[in-house]
Amino acid sequence: MTHPTVSIVIPVYNGSDFLGEAIDSALSQTYSNLEILVVNDGSDDRGETERIALSYGDSIQYFSKQNGGVASALNLAITHMTGEFFSWLSHDDLYTANKIEREMKALFEADNAEAVVYSDYAVFTDDPAGAVPIRLPGVPPEHFRYWITVENRLHGCTLLVPRTAFARAGMFDINLRTTQDYDLWFRMASQFEFIHVPEVLVKARSHSGQGSHTMGAISLGECNTLLTSFINQLSHREILAAAKLPLGEAYREIGLGMYRRGFVEAGKAADQLASSYTGPSSGGFMFNDSNSVAQLRSRIIGAIRRKVPRELKALVRPLLPRPVEMHAAHGDDTSTLRQKFTEVYEKNIFGGRVSRSGEGSDLVQTAVIRRELPKLIRTLGVKTFVDAPCGDWCWMKETALGVEFYTGVDIVEGLIEKNRQEFGNASTNFLCLDLAVGELPRADLVFSRDCLVHLPFEDSLRIIANFKRSGSTYLLTTTFTGRERNDELVGKASFWSPLNMRLPPFNFPEPILLINEGCTEEAGQFADKCLGLWRLDDIEGV
Repeated sequence: MTHPTVSIVIPVYNGSDFLGEAIDSALSQTYSNLEILVVNDGSDDRGETERIALSYGDSIQYFSKQNGGVASALNLAITHMTGEFFSWLSHDDLYTANKIEREMKALFEADNAEAVVYSDYAVFTDDPAGAVPIRLPGVPPEHFRYWITVENRLHGCTLLVPRTAFARAGMFDINLRTTQDYDLWFRMASQFEFIHVPEVLVKARSHSGQGSHTMGAISLGECNTLLTSFINQLSHREILAAAKLPLGEAYREIGLGMYRRGFVEAGKAADQLASSYTGPSSGGFMFNDSNSVAQLRSRIIGAIRRKVPRELKALVRPLLPRPVEMHAAHGDDTSTLRQKFTEVYEKNIFGGRVSRSGEGSDLVQTAVIRRELPKLIRTLGVKTFVDAPCGDWCWMKETALGVEFYTGVDIVEGLIEKNRQEFGNASTNFLCLDLAVGELPRADLVFSRDCLVHLPFEDSLRIIANFKRSGSTYLLTTTFTGRERNDELVGKASFWSPLNMRLPPFNFPEPILLINEGCTEEAGQFADKCLGLWRLDDIEGV
């Protein structure tokens, strides 16, 4: 292996906005023995994508095909490439100039021409110079399949793949629209070593037009199916070696991780395997039929509330059982919640590299909010602002709200004290309160992002009722608009479930407006994550 040819493959669909930048980054590689293949996957943008590709002349190879999805475009390029190695570049991402050279060097150093190389990457929205690095841990090759099952941080465009891997492991599955990459990497990892280069070699662009955003519902279903398959395919030897736990406990840890990431079906699969080795779960991971009963009851009540004419609601309301009353006996008390979320911050359970509130609170995932929230505040004429919960203020400190008085509320005492010392002043105050029962200040706008998703229904409903009791005007809160049902948290150890606030047991009316956050977490399965605005007086039944 002296100086083998590397084929850089750029699949594109309606990519006139960023395609030129991607091709330029491929042409700027310091490794010289390259070929660049651009595959137009049936773009319908009046020839704009094709015009940009053809403008590069003989410096690239251009192919055009009917639309069939990114997997089919990649497969077409693989059949036409002459290189000994394959490197995928999305049309909206960028390579650093030394990407190919550095990964080829890693192959030489490993003395393994049939290894797959991957690297760290960075994520940006507008300016590549401000990209936020994503550092990967680097795992032993024998643990790689376990790692991509329990985490979702590998970026496909960082990989350098020997051509022989496709002959032995197969091609990209054209039936998968959003998970075709992880499916193939998992298959390859059973036959090929994956070697980590701890350097940022790809800059990944985050924007609302990505397939991971536009196919969020498909992505969620595919991820659940794929991860369930991974869990079932992992050998006991792989799990025991990587998890370093007894088999039953290891499956429970996998299940807990799936639930926290929002993959409920995959979590159930892991929990069932755990039960087969250790007996039924005592930790409360399994779903309970009472949840279905409660949801059915909430749907019926919600439907009645929506159908009752406004002028009769005052007469009918006393006859309708309130969700808060239905769930009140089961909610966590203040001490339990405080202990739970104190542990989250102290142990960094959400795994955030920048913020202990998790990846959703870093500067990449909050870029849209930091831009749109001040605009909304100006539009509504908001003077007083309650942030509940405020978390560690990682991204809020970078946001120019423009309000006269800000109050941040959280249940974790140490966090509030830290925020007071670092950020408190005459116009910025922090309070340690239980949002369900504490006396909240009256505000023009209550901002409650990523709060209710971490709580059982009964606690969420109590918090909403407390927001209303505060006499505040507006509520801006997280809602997942593409969800068709709300699932109760699956046990005391579970921390997260996406909620659509229009559905039972909440039954919110149509929002005044929605701000799509542009969430790219977990391969875009949360592309429907929004902030919804409601007048608190319009929220009934809590």
